[in-house]
Amino acid sequence: MKYRLHKVLLFFVPLLVVMLILTGCAPSILVPVTRPAEVNLRGLNRIAIGEITGTGGQEIAGVLTSKLFESANFEVLDRANLDRILKEQSVSLSGAMDEETVAKIGKLVGAAALIFGNVATHSYQLKKWREDSWTSKSGTRYQAHWKTGTATVKLSFQVVSLTTGKILAAKTITKQAERSTRENNRWPEDPDKESAMNEAADGAVTGFVKMIAPYTEHVKVKFARKDSDLPELERGVNFARAGRWSDAVTQFKAATEKDPAHEGAWWNLGLAYEYSFVFDKAEEAFNKANMIKTSPKYLEEINNVKRMAAERKKLKEQGAIAEGGK
Repeated sequence: MKYRLHKVLLFFVPLLVVMLILTGCAPSILVPVTRPAEVNLRGLNRIAIGEITGTGGQEIAGVLTSKLFESANFEVLDRANLDRILKEQSVSLSGAMDEETVAKIGKLVGAAALIFGNVATHSYQLKKWREDSWTSKSGTRYQAHWKTGTATVKLSFQVVSLTTGKILAAKTITKQAERSTRENNRWPEDPDKESAMNEAADGAVTGFVKMIAPYTEHVKVKFARKDSDLPELERGVNFARAGRWSDAVTQFKAATEKDPAHEGAWWNLGLAYEYSFVFDKAEEAFNKANMIKTSPKYLEEINNVKRMAAERKKLKEQGAIAEGGK
């Protein structure tokens, strides 16, 4: 009986601890945030993909075309149609073009940017090894056998203006991806090479597209814990989770008015203002929280507010946000 009770306690006590931790945890949500491109290509809304040399160049060109189309920042010129037009004029989109050729292409396609690329590395390395053997309680001897495949893709890109012939941007990116398989007492099947190569290529191309086009990433935003005396906090988080930031501001502001000494209320209000792009009021709220209880996280978030404000300014300059919009 004691043994059974011991087993029950071993199962339920850790579970109860986990439940208590989860219920006491601060709520968090994922918020989509638009980041500006590294290079401002405003005014060049049309883009053409030129020659991508090296092993896997054709596949990389296909991935690049898809990524640029998905970004919705450019009109991607149809390569087949473009090649037909250029062939009629005895012009090709090769990587070695003089200014005269560039100017000639510009007259044919209008204001646009042209991307050249080179696949410097497109490799896959397979390694295999065995771990030290061990014996189970039943006396069975085991030894783990591993195979790990590493895909490496290194790309170099240049963006050239078809109006001026000048290089607008250049970047070299290296990405790796791994796949592993494992079996006991025998060698496993080889890892999925194609999947690893595709992931590495996709990562490298994505890194380049972020250089020339605004992109969205999801940021984890962590609010203060619930407080039974301030139901406005939970209501505000629910509004934030639904993307209704103005309603979240209203709830969190009501909480600060109800309890001006509640640092969590000021923290939540600062976050709501921050992701509503009301940056001056966000800083003010974080400063008030820091006055109630000094913490590095408030100063770090103020720095994040300044960063977001600078990014919003860049996004307007890049035409990703209307001049009058936030």
